[in-house]
Amino acid sequence: MTQLASSQGSEPRSGSAAPVRILFLCAVLVALAVAIHFTPIQAWLADAHHLRRQVRLLGFWKYPVSMMTVAVLVACGVPRLLFCTAAGMVFGFWPGLIVAQIGTLLGSYSAFLVIRWGDRDHALRRFPRLDRLASLVQEQGIVGVILLRQLPMHGTITNLCLGLSAVKHRDYLIGSAIGLLTEAVPATLIGTGMVKGSFKDTVRFIVIAVVAASVIWLVAAWWLRRIRQTRSGATLIKEAANAQVQAQRD
Repeated sequence: MTQLASSQGSEPRSGSAAPVRILFLCAVLVALAVAIHFTPIQAWLADAHHLRRQVRLLGFWKYPVSMMTVAVLVACGVPRLLFCTAAGMVFGFWPGLIVAQIGTLLGSYSAFLVIRWGDRDHALRRFPRLDRLASLVQEQGIVGVILLRQLPMHGTITNLCLGLSAVKHRDYLIGSAIGLLTEAVPATLIGTGMVKGSFKDTVRFIVIAVVAASVIWLVAAWWLRRIRQTRSGATLIKEAANAQVQAQRD
């Protein structure tokens, strides 16, 4: 969620970037709303309506089948926000959010277990900086997991770090459920709005998505500033930035 940068390329930015991100999001989503209803994209979305009808034919089974599909693909490294948007398009906001959230959590937890029970030494040779970061996360428990989920690290790297740590399974599940929710809400709202029949309804959901994302980003920025004021939090954020740089180089 919060961007990382510094005078040396390793320190995260402060929350001052949040208003810029909000304005950028507004511009992008307004353009998206116009494109959906006044370009050929509207015709392409007919496939989404067809998919909705096909999924509903599964009856109650549409929920567990969709959750397991999301779980498998997320465990394989497919970006989770794609499924949040797709779930919003197919199920609507609340059912879509629940389906995407549970599926993402199951997929992430599966990857976490594979890493924890796998070859730790090989993973540390590949990403040596994760050892220090994993130790810092486990010291903070649920808060450490939530914090790591807010940093702009690929989900695979995040799960790798958490799997290498000694964080409790309960802390992983609770922290991940909270941390994953922050981006899932606006992404699912956007997906829900994309298949609305009228321009007015699409704009309404996009406005709600902007408001939700704005509140989440501002709260996250405030929280990260507070975390950075503590020695352990500042060290954790710095190590996360270093690990991200290493992963990008590798």
